[in-house]
Amino acid sequence: MRLSAVGGQCYIGHKLEPYIGGKVLPAGSYVIATEPLTDEQVASTIPKNMAFADLSIALDYYHLSGDNRLLFGGLCTYSGKDPKDITGALLPNLERVFPQLKGVGIDFEWGGMIGIGANRLPQIGRLPDAPNIFYAQAYSGHGVNATHMAGKVIAEAISGTAERFDVFAKVKHMTFPGGPMFRSPLLAVGMAYHRIKEVLQ
Repeated sequence: MRLSAVGGQCYIGHKLEPYIGGKVLPAGSYVIATEPLTDEQVASTIPKNMAFADLSIALDYYHLSGDNRLLFGGLCTYSGKDPKDITGALLPNLERVFPQLKGVGIDFEWGGMIGIGANRLPQIGRLPDAPNIFYAQAYSGHGVNATHMAGKVIAEAISGTAERFDVFAKVKHMTFPGGPMFRSPLLAVGMAYHRIKEVLQ
């Protein structure tokens, strides 16, 4: 069975509200899930059942599911386009990190665009021209937990307790250069430069 959910995207574009739209850009993030691994395969990959992420520009991250599948994610593309074949793009990375799993079956794949900010911090605040409108965005791949935190912080501010909200609202978030047409291409070029540097080091 193959599942593809690349249409379920978290980045909604820059046109909804221009002020905050220029402070977040799309980055592709994708995941494949193997067939259930044997106990021997688990012992040779992640025996302590921990979650991992590396420090490379392209970023690999992986952990085991409850039924012993290896969930392997990454790519972190900045072109604004999804790969035509998620498994084909990610499987070589999985086999590079875990060569003992070469030839393992892939049962599921999914992915889409996440919203990232320049400093990778969640952006929480009020619109400057409409202070009764709150916003929260740019979770940079950590939306499952950070969205809950942002919702609680905004709810506290609306109910009159804004101490934690004010901490986030004071953080300055740069607007990506290049305007709506060139922001993503400029970021893609910059990230390609850093990937080349990383390979050459």
